[in-house]
Amino acid sequence: MNPYYIANDKIELKYYPCYSFEIGNIDGDGKMEFISMDQSGNLLQVHSHEGELLLEKKLKNNGTWGTPIISTADIDGDGCDEIIVPNSDSIIALDKNGSIIRERKFEGCQKDAYGICVPLTGTARILPSDKPSVIAAVAGGVVYALDNDFNIIWKVDGLSRDFGHEIHIADIDGDGFDEIAFCTVNDISAEISDNNFGSLVLLDHDGTIIMHKRVDTFIKDSHFDDIAIADFLGDGTSQILVEKGFLIDMNGNVIWDMSDQMEHGQWIAHTANPNGKGRLCFISELWGGAMKSMLFTGQGEKIKDIRDFSWVKPVDKNNFFIPTRCHMVHWDPASDPEIFFTQQGYINYERNFTHYCDRTRNYKLSGLFMDIYGNQVGELPFDDMQIKGYFYNGETHSKVADIDGDGQQEIVFPKQNGRIMVIKKRV
Repeated sequence: MNPYYIANDKIELKYYPCYSFEIGNIDGDGKMEFISMDQSGNLLQVHSHEGELLLEKKLKNNGTWGTPIISTADIDGDGCDEIIVPNSDSIIALDKNGSIIRERKFEGCQKDAYGICVPLTGTARILPSDKPSVIAAVAGGVVYALDNDFNIIWKVDGLSRDFGHEIHIADIDGDGFDEIAFCTVNDISAEISDNNFGSLVLLDHDGTIIMHKRVDTFIKDSHFDDIAIADFLGDGTSQILVEKGFLIDMNGNVIWDMSDQMEHGQWIAHTANPNGKGRLCFISELWGGAMKSMLFTGQGEKIKDIRDFSWVKPVDKNNFFIPTRCHMVHWDPASDPEIFFTQQGYINYERNFTHYCDRTRNYKLSGLFMDIYGNQVGELPFDDMQIKGYFYNGETHSKVADIDGDGQQEIVFPKQNGRIMVIKKRV
C-alpha cells in the first residue's frame, strides 16, 4: 500500500490562484481554511479544509497575473486569524464573516506592471506588543509598517516602482524582532536592461536599511524569486540564500556560488542538517528542462539532483512538464523530514507567448518525495488538467501545515484544474 495518499481533492476554486493563495485559522476552530483570489485579485474565496465555501467577496483590484499576496494573522486578539488583502489603493483586514475590521488607504500610490497597487503584504513582530504588525509594499516604491490597528509605524520610500513576487520576514539578529527582505525593481514584468534593474533590500525592524544591493551584481536578472534567511553555515550567524544558488552575508557579500550548477532556480526549502552543521537545502527549478533541481548542504556542497527521478514524458516540444514549488514535510515530528515537489504542465507558445490556456489538456502526473540524503522514497500519481481560459504562470503558493489538527503535517497543493489537493502520509 502506498503510504502517500490524497486525503481531499474536492475543493474547487474554478480558477488557478497563482501567488494569491494562503491558509489560516479564520474561524478559530484550530483547523486551517484555504484563502484564494482569482487572477484579477477581484474575487476572494475562503474554503474550509473539507471543501465548504465559507466566504466569497468582491474586491477592487484589477490585476492581470495573479500576483497579490494574501496574509493571515490574529490582529485583534479574538482567537481567529483575519485575512489581510489589497483592495485597490488600500489594504483591508477581513473577519470570518467578510466584514472589514481594519483599513489603511495609501495616498498617491501607483499600479505595478501587473495592475496591483499593493502587491506584497506580510506580518512581522516589530513592536514589543504580542499582536502582529503588518508590512505592506506599495507600488511606487514605498514600504509601510503598520501596527495591528493599521496605524503607520514607519515607512521607507525612494525604492523602485515594482516589487518582487514575495516578501520574506525573519529575526536575523536574534533580538526578538523581525527583519524584512524583498526585491524592488523598475518593471517586474520586463527583462533586465539598462533601464530596468532591481535591488535586494533588507530592512531592520525599525525600517533602517541594512542592505540595498543591485541584483545584477550577483546574476543577470532584475529580481530574485525566492529568498531564505537562516544559519545555513551553522556558525551561529544568519545568511541569505537566494534561489539562483548564492549564499550571501548581511552586507551582500557572496559566501559561495552554485549558480553555474543550475538553470533557473525558483524556490527554496531547507531544514536542519541532522548529520552536520547548518542546514540542508533544496532548490526546485522553473522553466528549465535539465532536471537540475538539487539538494545541497548549507556549505554549498551538492548532494543530489533529480535527473534520475521519475518524471512525466513531454507530450511534444511545446507541451512538457516542469517542477513546482518544493517543501520540507515533517510527517512525523520524531523523524527526518522529506522533500516534496511535483510536475506541472507548461505550454510553450512559440510565437505569441501567453499564460492563457487555449484548450483543455488532461495530464497524469506524480508527486515525488525525496529523503534528506537525495533518494527518491515515494511517488504519488494524480490527475490534473489545464483548462481552456484559465491563466497559468507556473507559480503558486502551495503550503505545508497541520491543517486538520491531527498533529501531522499535510501538503496543500493548488492544482492547475482549479482544485486544491491535500496530501497525507500514513506513518
